[in-house]
Amino acid sequence: QANAMAAVIEPLMSGVGAPWLLYGIGAVLAIILTLCKIPALAFALGMFIPLELNVPLVVGGAVNWFVTTRSKDVTLNTERGEKGTLLASGFIAGGALMGVISAAMRFGGVNLVNEAWLNNTWSEVLALGAYALLILYFIKASMKVK
Repeated sequence: QANAMAAVIEPLMSGVGAPWLLYGIGAVLAIILTLCKIPALAFALGMFIPLELNVPLVVGGAVNWFVTTRSKDVTLNTERGEKGTLLASGFIAGGALMGVISAAMRFGGVNLVNEAWLNNTWSEVLALGAYALLILYFIKASMKVK
């Protein structure tokens, strides 16, 4: 994100001509997407974000769709969606905190990463299994609304 903003601002600050044609193409594309009832921001993020970050977003959207369409009661579906959003936000915050703690540990000289295990195929299988269990947990926990 910082690089994208820097690429937009740098020509304006340095006095070099900005790529107005590209900006115009982007604006026209956004208008066309909006007319087709496709969210331009979501489309742009899908084009900008790498695939390894985009797949969990798509899976999260699929889980949200599944959870919020299981009942004919709109209020119940809304509550389920809000509970899922709250759970996902908590996991995101927890992941961010653990990232900070991990960086602090690395800065302090503590490295708990086992490179041999990460290079093993079974680590990927275990990670995929844990991801599937996490998805099932989100579905089950979101469906339980008091």
